[in-house]
This record gives sequence, structure tokens and C-alpha cells, in this order.
Amino acid sequence: MNALIYAWPAPQEISDNSGTTELEFSASVTALPIRTPHGLQEALPFEWPTDGSGALKPQSPRVSEPTSIFDPQPTARKDLPSAQQWAMRLVHAVVEVVNGVRPASQLTRWLTPEVLAQVQRNVAHQAMPRLNVRSIHVHETDDGVAEVSSVFGTPNRSFALALRLEGFDGRWKATTLIFGL
Repeated sequence: MNALIYAWPAPQEISDNSGTTELEFSASVTALPIRTPHGLQEALPFEWPTDGSGALKPQSPRVSEPTSIFDPQPTARKDLPSAQQWAMRLVHAVVEVVNGVRPASQLTRWLTPEVLAQVQRNVAHQAMPRLNVRSIHVHETDDGVAEVSSVFGTPNRSFALALRLEGFDGRWKATTLIFGL
């Protein structure tokens, strides 16, 4: 869930010629969400600057800048392929891995290492009925971020799969995966 926090700017002290000081409050509102590689970071400033030098500046809701040019580079939505098509291929591939039809190592380009390890833990080690994908829904929540929900299963039983896709290096990559088995 994405939420925005709004804060009033720091009050300014104004002194007039008579030596009295008053606090003046600005009528403008400042948005404070900051996106980090781990999601939306919502920090509240507990110390207001008094001289105006450390005033709050709105930041882009996109992932923070990578520390190295060799780190995965965030990609904007306009530079990414269709999230719907990418999600359909990825969900079908993950279900095939869970069925035991496809090796999990084929998903290394599409999944982060943490998500790949999670998929490998859910691989079918015994014979199970073939699972079929029933539906896939994609919702793009932010620039370069898409959330996917899908339902798959057998004719008598249903399972759920939720993915978070983020754009890195010109392609979608699953950063979070949740199975409802």
C-alpha cells in the first residue's frame, strides 16, 4: 500500500521593530514520501530547521539513486516492455517451476536472488496434479513498479500468487513473491 504523508513547513520566526517575535505559518503543504529499494519510506522530521537552510524538499517517488554504476539501474515505465505481457510469461514460468516441469535456474534473469530461493523452496518434489493458470491481474502502482496477482490450480483446488515487479536495467524483475498454497 502506498501512502503519502503531508506536513506543514517549519514555522518562521518574524520579529518586528517593537522587539516582539511572532511565529508565521506558511499555507503551503509539503509531501514527504521517499521511495527506497525496500519500498516506501515515510519518515517524519522531528527537528524543524529554524534558519530555513534545511527546509524540506520534495523528492522523486522513484527508487533512490544506486551507489555504483554496476548496481541495477532503475528504469522508468516508458523504457520498459508491457507489464501485462511480462507478467503473463513470468507467472506461467513460475507455475511450471512449481509443477516441476521447468528448472528454477531458468528464472534467474527475471527474479531477484531472494525470490529465486523462495521459488526453489516451493518446487514440487513429489508427483502432483498439473497446475493451470486461471487469471492474471496487473496494476501499475508507480513509475516502473507493477503489482501482479494471479490464481492458478487444479479443477478442484485454487492457489494464489502475488508478485511485485520493478523496472531494472530496461526489464521487469520480480522483487517480491507471495504464494497462497
